Amino acid sequence: MSGSRITIADDDRLDNVHPGDILREDFLIGGDIPLEEVANGTGIELATLREIVASRRDIDPSVDARLTRYLRVSEGFFLRLQVSYDVEEIQRNEADALARIVPRAA
Repeated sequence: MSGSRITIADDDRLDNVHPGDILREDFLIGGDIPLEEVANGTGIELATLREIVASRRDIDPSVDARLTRYLRVSEGFFLRLQVSYDVEEIQRNEADALARIVPRAA
């Protein structure tokens, strides 16, 4: 491998999208589809759903299993979104520390 990297300036980065944003904006949870309906249909606590769609709580495996079944999307869909979000947050918030790490030679 060449080891080349492309660095994107912070000002040029797109917003990091939390899975709650996807639920709210793409699946219309909390809008056209009331949170209470989703809570009743999935068994997820209403307070938990409120925190997720407000991007204040992470998706865990139990929530993912319930939402993916309810919304008829592939298992792990929301967990993958959560992991992508988390990785991007680490890259943004710990960029300097990560840049100081020297990769181990094989």
